Amino acid sequence: MLLAWTLSAAALGDARRQHTSGRGAALPRPKQDDAGAWRGDAAAVAARLRGGGTLAEAFATTIAPTVGTVVANAMFLASLPAVLAARRAGDLGSLNPTPWAFILVNCLAWLHYGYLNGNPYIYWSNAPGCLLGLFFTLTGASLGSPAQVAAMEKVAVGFAAVHVAASFVTSLYLTSPKQKQLVAGYVANVILVIYYGAPLSTLAEVLATKDAASIFAPLCALNGANGLLWVTYGLTIADPFVWVPNSMGVVLAATQLAVKGAFGGATA
Repeated sequence: MLLAWTLSAAALGDARRQHTSGRGAALPRPKQDDAGAWRGDAAAVAARLRGGGTLAEAFATTIAPTVGTVVANAMFLASLPAVLAARRAGDLGSLNPTPWAFILVNCLAWLHYGYLNGNPYIYWSNAPGCLLGLFFTLTGASLGSPAQVAAMEKVAVGFAAVHVAASFVTSLYLTSPKQKQLVAGYVANVILVIYYGAPLSTLAEVLATKDAASIFAPLCALNGANGLLWVTYGLTIADPFVWVPNSMGVVLAATQLAVKGAFGGATA
């Protein structure tokens, strides 16, 4: 999930300004309407391997999303040391807390989608991020300036209202499992696309100044690779809600690496 690092890096603000591309997270909407049937997918893959299935099939349907889930959560955790340091100091310093609110609302959206699909990969690639996002957001609300707190409130309250509306529609209005998944998937993807403005604005600044010091190439490459895992998984299970946003994230990561190569700049 590329979004994990994009949100975490953006939160470091001027202290590091390491924006990478990010797919938040998310994962697969199974073809089956029966979520319970999907839960047996991993076991089915193992069975197919024993019965002559291919390693490529196991990689695409099980290994890729498992590794992606671990990496996504590691990326969410990347902001934790800086947040804890700010809490000890009683000051955010140069940290930008607005992305923390995006972590919270983005992960909530994908938890909703993962729940409706009964998909453990999408669920567990966002559940820790949801808790961390809440912790980060509360930290920003207590230590941030009035302007920072106001910006966080707009994101958190605004998208919370969207989640309330989406939950009402999927729980009390729609009856078709497929329609419920579509609503949750669109909400999650819209939030993700909105946040893609952060790395895009960084790229615009780099192109204007011809200084790519704000782009941290190793993490950019990691996010691009992680995004490819989710693209592979999303295409395999035919879920555009997974592969489309992650494809965008991979393109952003590749673009950032190309710009880094063209203009260079310190990475520390």
